[in-house]
Amino acid sequence: MNKYFLLTILFFSSSILFSQTNTGSPYSINELGEINFSGNVSNLSMGGIDVKVDSIEVNLNNPASYAKLKTSNYLVGTFFKLSSFSNTIANENISSSNINYIAVGIPVKKFGFGFGVLPYSSIGFNLQSDESYNTNNSVNTRLFAANGGINRVFFSVGFPLTKFLSLGLTTNYNFGKFEYESFNLYEGVNYGIYSNSSSDISGFNYQFSSNIDIPIKKDLNFNIMLSYSPSSILNSVNTQDLYTSTTNLINLNSLGDFVEVNLEERGLKSTELRVPKKYIYGVGLGNYNKWYIGAQIEKRFSSNFENRFLNIKNIDYRDSESFSIGGSYIPEYSSLTSIWKRTVYRFGIKSEKKSIIVNNLPINQFSLNLGVGLPLSGLSKANLGLEFGQIGEENNLIVMENYWSIRLGLSLNDIWFIRRKYN
Repeated sequence: MNKYFLLTILFFSSSILFSQTNTGSPYSINELGEINFSGNVSNLSMGGIDVKVDSIEVNLNNPASYAKLKTSNYLVGTFFKLSSFSNTIANENISSSNINYIAVGIPVKKFGFGFGVLPYSSIGFNLQSDESYNTNNSVNTRLFAANGGINRVFFSVGFPLTKFLSLGLTTNYNFGKFEYESFNLYEGVNYGIYSNSSSDISGFNYQFSSNIDIPIKKDLNFNIMLSYSPSSILNSVNTQDLYTSTTNLINLNSLGDFVEVNLEERGLKSTELRVPKKYIYGVGLGNYNKWYIGAQIEKRFSSNFENRFLNIKNIDYRDSESFSIGGSYIPEYSSLTSIWKRTVYRFGIKSEKKSIIVNNLPINQFSLNLGVGLPLSGLSKANLGLEFGQIGEENNLIVMENYWSIRLGLSLNDIWFIRRKYN
């Protein structure tokens, strides 16, 4: 009963924890926000590759991995991130932290399945500019801020089709809320225009994956992973209020007129947000108890993304693509004398062409990952990962984000929850 009590507490607490903002990056203006890495800490530490399948720890980003699971697996992950933003004018530091995922994997006789909850995307920034936005008036000050995110409840199942081929399916239910605030103050006008908007988002999407495990010789295997997420639609129910104000800090003394915008008349009360289709291709080679190396390509078809309700200026989209390479090494898997010899050492790099284009400048990202998997009681592990990365470049049109993050993931197996029969 202890494990069920623990999971109940974790799932109820997640609704509070996931409601916090996971980012402060201006690039979270991208599509549905900044897409969080939805896999395990152990996979992220290898550059985010999903081709490696473990019989004691499911890969949340590869549902076919549930087919190989041999023991019940309980997963929780968390992170802390510190980002530095700079351009030719200013510098600023922002920190964020939250839970990455809470999940359960359960093997049964013919297949494996699991479920969990994780924050899919996050948005959180506060921008200011002095640019002109129309031909009649020049804007002295324009502020734009946003916060919120989309959470995801998922159910995954994986089953072996043959001795070497496994298939998997994940069904995701997405839900969340985005809130936007903007303030425009025009030259020669005493009152500025303050806008408060929100979008309640919900809908399903799916992921299909396959894993091929080919034994080359004793203790050496070659792996191939293919994953496909078809395009899907999320529903967005929107509201918008307009105020006049003498300042961007809204209080009773600064407020003027108030208008609740009739979005029904403009066809914006209920809109659709398209989740782009995505392909992932991965290959890997290794001795699972000694070493492993893999590579992965991910393509996301985002160029047609549109948010009719928000309609942000100077933001365009393109198809994104990323390349990852990573691996792991275990000095001595069966060592009885040294925990460090049984520790899994991981490394990885990732290069990504992001889908967002700001002021006609494409945005790219590069990251370096390091990590360790520390053995705990039985088959369980504590996975610790470090990530160092850069997004964008430093000039007067966009900002450069340099960041580092530390992540902790616990992979607990059912040996933790067996009641003692003897003292």
